[in-house]
Amino acid sequence: MTTTDSLSTPSTTLEVWNPDLRSSNITSTTLFPPGSQFSVRVNLTDPAPIAGFDITLNYNITNGPNILQAVKTGSELSGGLFDPNTTPAGCSVVVLRNQIDIPPGRIRFAAVMSGGCVANGVGTLFTITFNVTGWGASFIDIVRTNSGGQAITTIVSGPPSVSPVPYQPVDARFQNVPGIPPVALFTYNPSFPVKGDIVNFNGRESFDPISGDTISRYLWIFGDGSVPQAGVNQTHVFVNPVQFPISGNFTTTMIVWDSTNNLPGRINVVVDVTAGIGQTDSLNWSGYAISAAPGTIVTDVKGSWIVPSIVGACGSVDQHSSFWVGIDGLVSSTVEQLGTESACIKGTATYFAWYEFYPQVPHRIQAIRASPGDTIYAEVRYSAGQFNLTMVDWTTGKSFTKLGSVKSPQLSSAEWIAEAPSSRTGIVPLADFGSVKFGQDLPGVSGTCYATVGGVAGPIGSFGSRVFQITMVAPDFTVKAQPSTLTTDLSSFTVVWKWAGK
Repeated sequence: MTTTDSLSTPSTTLEVWNPDLRSSNITSTTLFPPGSQFSVRVNLTDPAPIAGFDITLNYNITNGPNILQAVKTGSELSGGLFDPNTTPAGCSVVVLRNQIDIPPGRIRFAAVMSGGCVANGVGTLFTITFNVTGWGASFIDIVRTNSGGQAITTIVSGPPSVSPVPYQPVDARFQNVPGIPPVALFTYNPSFPVKGDIVNFNGRESFDPISGDTISRYLWIFGDGSVPQAGVNQTHVFVNPVQFPISGNFTTTMIVWDSTNNLPGRINVVVDVTAGIGQTDSLNWSGYAISAAPGTIVTDVKGSWIVPSIVGACGSVDQHSSFWVGIDGLVSSTVEQLGTESACIKGTATYFAWYEFYPQVPHRIQAIRASPGDTIYAEVRYSAGQFNLTMVDWTTGKSFTKLGSVKSPQLSSAEWIAEAPSSRTGIVPLADFGSVKFGQDLPGVSGTCYATVGGVAGPIGSFGSRVFQITMVAPDFTVKAQPSTLTTDLSSFTVVWKWAGK
């Protein structure tokens, strides 16, 4: 971590710093016996102009005897970026919070600059003084938690925007007894948890760098207000609806103790728990869709799938199943799409490719036969008021492109869909296609199923709570087609046929 006293100047960072030792590692067996006092600065390096801050520190978090006590001095802002004595004319500093031990072991300090002024450059946000009350080791950590509108530790850069500050994995360590602490390390999976996921934590990689002795104790603090847990391994669901909703980013701390000196070591990792994928149903769609956030548009959708065969013999009633990618249609009245069809028409299994600028009529793609088992790549791209539709049959090498437009496109959603098409009389029976595989992991076409939304490109699941998993149901809610969960890289899925409907 870098501060005003450091020799290097990386990008914006936030840290705890002891000016006497010129370090965030506050370790001395002679300077800090019980009865002594020391101060730490919370410093900011290379920020954008800022109008305020709200910083939270945790201390005495070793689950042992408290050896530090924070003290209010009334001069916490002196000499810093928000020093009331050095503000420009016409501006003032308002202290919003100066809380010590609410709850025990937590410090929260917040201040804003009124009058339209901002602070610039490298400097100290505030200073905290500690009395040393015992022998041992402790940590002073900046907490970063942000969930469902509730945030701890923010830097305000001109209301109402917030300037993100990268989380630093090690803040300050205090130790006034001899010995080298153990090294705490842990892994967790899944790497990208969503709300409700069981997250598995493993601390077995922790070690004592000096003696090679084993780790005697483990303590896990998950940052969501839950009760700390002991043990080398833990499973946890980030849920605490009283303090924080389910999704957000949470500072997860693991503390370990060596078996020789009983010294603690710790590691902090921010675990980002996304809001996850919403679930909905439709009378004629099954698959996945992304709804663009307000103020953003969808400009590109890429998909791939393997043309499924009709299962069994065709009967006397025509049945259809369509597989496509497109822009719009989730909440808008237009759809720009192209895909393939597996159908039973007049008692015969029939396969073809098509495109459509709905509400205009669909057209067959004569250049591509779309036989069962063929791998299809399809893309819909929007630019300069027009849609460019592309399809490639990777199995045969045949390709197709079409430029077109619709009136007042919304560019509000992206879709990867298995559909029961509609006729003049309503939704037609869904032809039994068995299952259809979408995305780069299953058909094997790299870069699918991806979308570009608001200028950001990524696989379906990377858009978090803007994603919807869609199950096709009949009016009585009997499932007609069911999509799987996304693969681990968030790009691929399978839709399974369940029922034709009536």
